[in-house]
Amino acid sequence: MSTPASEVYVVAGEDRARNGLRWAATVVLGLLDAGGGAPAVSEVVIRRVDGSLVKRLPPGDVDDFRSQLNEITLDLASMDAVPFARKWIAAPE
Repeated sequence: MSTPASEVYVVAGEDRARNGLRWAATVVLGLLDAGGGAPAVSEVVIRRVDGSLVKRLPPGDVDDFRSQLNEITLDLASMDAVPFARKWIAAPE
């Protein structure tokens, strides 16, 4: 019997620690209309439904953050827990 990934894990964008410089760079690049290359001020974090940390994905730019968060959210809704863990948690960073 399989368990849906959404019953085991949750994903969210969380503020990165010490992100003052990243935030400033993101604002400046946004003003210059270069938002895609701006560093993300949040990071994708996977937790168990009890709130315990499972994995923080490597930070990237704003576009990377959005695409990772969207893909993981879709996988949570459509995958079982074991294949989800193989793809997102056991995968090398």
